[in-house]
Amino acid sequence: MRLGMEPKLAAKDAISRIARKYPNFIGALFAVNRNGTHAGACHGWTFQYSVRNPGMNDVKVFTVHPQ
Repeated sequence: MRLGMEPKLAAKDAISRIARKYPNFIGALFAVNRNGTHAGACHGWTFQYSVRNPGMNDVKVFTVHPQ
C-alpha cells in the first residue's frame, strides 16, 4: 500500500485522490494487507463488502459510508 499505510487510510487516500480529479466519480474500493486487516472507502454512494476467513463461523458484512 502507498507508503506503508494501513488499509483504512490507504483506501480513504485513494478515493480522495480519485475524487479530487474526478468530482463526479461514483465508486468504491477496499484494501487488505498481508495480515488480513481490511477497510473500504467510497465516494458518491454507500458501499458494502463481505469478509470471511477460516477463523470465522459466518460471513461478516461491512457498510462503508461516503466521505
